[in-house]
Amino acid sequence: MKSGPLCPVPLKAGKGMPLAAPPILPVIDAAACSLGRLAASTCAACANACPRAALTSDNSGLNLDPDACTVCGACAAACPQSAIRLGGREMPEVQGRKRVVAGLVCPRRGPSSLCLQGLGLRALVALWLQGTRQIVSLTADCTTCADGGGLDFAGRLEVLNQLLTSRDLPAMTWHKVDQLPRNLPLIGPQANDVDPRRRAFLGGLVTSHPKDNPLARLQAMASHDAARFAFAAQIDPSRCTGCDACVRVCPEAALSLIKDESKELVYQSASHKCSGCGMCADVCDSDALTVQQCHPETPDVALTSLHCRGCGVDVHVPTAGPWANGWLCPICARTGHHKRLHQVLE
Repeated sequence: MKSGPLCPVPLKAGKGMPLAAPPILPVIDAAACSLGRLAASTCAACANACPRAALTSDNSGLNLDPDACTVCGACAAACPQSAIRLGGREMPEVQGRKRVVAGLVCPRRGPSSLCLQGLGLRALVALWLQGTRQIVSLTADCTTCADGGGLDFAGRLEVLNQLLTSRDLPAMTWHKVDQLPRNLPLIGPQANDVDPRRRAFLGGLVTSHPKDNPLARLQAMASHDAARFAFAAQIDPSRCTGCDACVRVCPEAALSLIKDESKELVYQSASHKCSGCGMCADVCDSDALTVQQCHPETPDVALTSLHCRGCGVDVHVPTAGPWANGWLCPICARTGHHKRLHQVLE
C-alpha cells in the first residue's frame, strides 16, 4: 500500500472492525517540503536516504510504503527543510538534567531506543546546544544492519565539528561501548511531540509546527571570517543574469538583494540561514548557482544597473559578468529578437 503524494499514510479498517492505532510513521508537512513548495524542485533527499526504499519519489511527489518502513529516521535526518516528523524522533533530546555525556541505545539492543541513522546534522547541533559534548552508543553491527548499512554518522559528526572548531567552540565526540554506564542519561524522542496515532485518529491531518532551527542558531555564532557553514549558496557572476529568481524562491531568506554599506546593489548570502534545500539552484536557468557544503561565507556579488536598448527594461546584472558593459539585457542578448526591430525615421 502506498500513500498519496506528500500526505500521511491513510488508515483503513475492514468492515465492522475497529480502527487500530497505527505504528509511528513519517508524516510530511507539504508546506515545508521543497517538493510541495516548488514544482521545479529536484530534492529527493529523504527517498535517497531511505535504506529500505520505503520512501520513493516520482512525478506525483513522495510515496510511502508503510510495510517497508522501520522508522529508522534516515529520512528525517536527511530532509533539508525539517519537513518530516516521526513522533519526536526527528529532533531527539537528552532525557535528564546531566547532558554532557549522553547514551544512545540501538533498537536492536533495547526498546524505546533510537537508531544512529536518525541523528542528522540538525539533531546533533540541537544536542550540542543542550550541552551534550559526548555520545556513547550501545549498538549492534551497523555494517550488517539493513537500516544502518549505509550509515555515515561519523561523517555527520565531522561536519558538526568543523562548524564548531571554526568558531573556536568545543567539539563533540562519540564512541561505541558494549555496556552503558549506569545512570547515564539517554537520548530519546522529544516528550512534547504530538502522537501521530492521535493525529491519524483525528483525521490524518498534516499540520505545520513552529520551526526551530538549531543549525541556524549555531552558525550565527560566527566569531571570525574563517567560520564555516554547513551550506553556502555561491553565485557565478560570469553566468548570472540578475533575474532574482533565487532570491524570490529561497524559503529561509538566505539570499537577498540589498544595498551594501557603499549604497551599491549586491546579492548577499546569509549562509547561517541556508538549509541546503537547493531550490535556488533548481530555478536558476543559467546554472549560475551552486550550494557548497562546509564552506566559508560566500562574498557579495556586486550588481550594475542597466537600461536595455533592445526592450527598454531596467535591469541589474553582475558587475563582473559579460552584460555589465553592454547595452542589452541578458534576454535580448541571448535571443537576438532586437535585431528584428526597426525604427522608422521621418
